[in-house]
Amino acid sequence: MQARPETVASQRLGDVFESYALTGKGTLVVSGKAVGEKIGTGIVRVINTANELKNFRPGEVLVASSTSPDWEPVMKTAGAIVTDRGGRTCHAAIVARELGVPGVAGCEAATTGLRSGQRVTVSCASGEVGEVYDGDVPFETTRLPANALELPCTQIMVKLGNPDLAFRTAMIPNSGVGLARMEFIISEHIGVHPMALVHPEKLNREELSHIEALSRNAGSPRAFFVRTLAEGVGTIAAAFWPKPVIIRLSDFKTNEYAQLLGGGVFEPTEANPMLGFRGASRYAHPAYADGLALECEALRRVREVMGLSNSRIMVPFCRRVAEAEHVIEAMARHGLRRGVDGLEIYVMCEIPNNVIQVDAFSHVFDGFSIGSNDLTQLTLGVDRDSAIVVLTSTNVTRGCCGWRWQGRSATHRHVGICGEAPANYPEIAQYLTELGIDSISVNPSSLPRTIAVVREAEWRSQARAA
Repeated sequence: MQARPETVASQRLGDVFESYALTGKGTLVVSGKAVGEKIGTGIVRVINTANELKNFRPGEVLVASSTSPDWEPVMKTAGAIVTDRGGRTCHAAIVARELGVPGVAGCEAATTGLRSGQRVTVSCASGEVGEVYDGDVPFETTRLPANALELPCTQIMVKLGNPDLAFRTAMIPNSGVGLARMEFIISEHIGVHPMALVHPEKLNREELSHIEALSRNAGSPRAFFVRTLAEGVGTIAAAFWPKPVIIRLSDFKTNEYAQLLGGGVFEPTEANPMLGFRGASRYAHPAYADGLALECEALRRVREVMGLSNSRIMVPFCRRVAEAEHVIEAMARHGLRRGVDGLEIYVMCEIPNNVIQVDAFSHVFDGFSIGSNDLTQLTLGVDRDSAIVVLTSTNVTRGCCGWRWQGRSATHRHVGICGEAPANYPEIAQYLTELGIDSISVNPSSLPRTIAVVREAEWRSQARAA
């Protein structure tokens, strides 16, 4: 095999930040909440049911009432995503951010105001309001070399879930991955409920046949899950080596898990899945014990077989300290023992009780990552997917971060934030920097703005100290 200096890919502008601005005017059709900061054009494809996804063509603008995890293989090829329902933290918005495509959520009348075959311009470059214009509206793109950005003292990390974007994202200035979501890998690359792979006796013949086809080259369904999840997580950890990569255990809700192959048998029907059987309560329950074992086995392979010790683990939605201790013990039984070979285990701070009992949680975990979306939702009693009750996290995040800092000062635990508040509200990024937060994690498209705000805040703090 021949080896020589590479002269093609290395010359591409993969390490360039892009900013967008409309230079012309058009007829506004619908508007909603902007996701990202990009502008894109394309042909509309209205999707009313999952059966219509087969008609979708790469590069089209996906328009739907809402989306779900089983749509992600198609969403990955979309030029833009527009939905009737949801806010900046709904499923469609999360996927649009990770894919780096413009998205507009909560338009209310997108599926009726837009029609398949119509050419539109989707703009998220005007702040918080995302707009969909009829036809092609002129816009310009400004490119800034990544090497022109100097990282501040505060760690500026990225959020990532798609392994396909890992190496390209790792080329831009960053301090590692503050949130690597397992859900994207499970839904797109595996597509099967973890419990269905362990308990095939509960499945019908069609489901068994499908799982057998998926896992035929892996040796067993269990090995298929472990290998595929380890490869996806390992790709992200390898791309950012030796920087830290914080991997969150799967955080599907019951309705999302039920949509995976074989999932309907294992999931209860809940009136409000956002507040139900999710996160740490799931890992600590016999109904998902075998699923947690699979996740732990995959993460253990990443650390021990692949040697990617820069990977850390994060437990989401942990309601009680006793629940946290139960999960830590279960992970230790599966070979992921806190402190062994430098393993650090964090918790997402997204429940008010995590703030109230900060000292107690500090004895169980090595660090905290503030999830401002759920923390705001549970503090204000709002629905993060509601387009009517707008989720605003500015004051809540400021208050909870300040409160949490008192506990952090005594326990010396790592504290970061991985919600969208610092990216959407520069005053939050400035406030967190002045508090001395360890890390701020944002989507790659928000890096330039966040870096600039944080550097300015650090400069002001130094000037006041002098």
